[in-house]
Amino acid sequence: MENRVHDGIYQTETVNIPVQLLSVTDRDGRITPLWFRLETEEHEIKNFRIEDIISRGEKNYVGIREKQFVCRIRQGEMCRTLEMRYNTATQKWRIFQFL
Repeated sequence: MENRVHDGIYQTETVNIPVQLLSVTDRDGRITPLWFRLETEEHEIKNFRIEDIISRGEKNYVGIREKQFVCRIRQGEMCRTLEMRYNTATQKWRIFQFL
């Protein structure tokens, strides 16, 4: 958990960060994340717009069902690719890892 956010840029690759996320759901139940926000260790709120969804899928690990989204965001001047997961039982979003 240390050094996850430094000057608004993530330094480590494997993370498990809970986020607030805004998404839309179409009439068939397909979820599309639009943007998210999180609190840094300095207690700043950072907003990130999801520019592109590269892939989506489902994971089932030890009975825990999650929807998986590989997304591209802009972080300052650079683009980052990350994997986000939505737990269908708890209805919570998290950044699983940076790719």
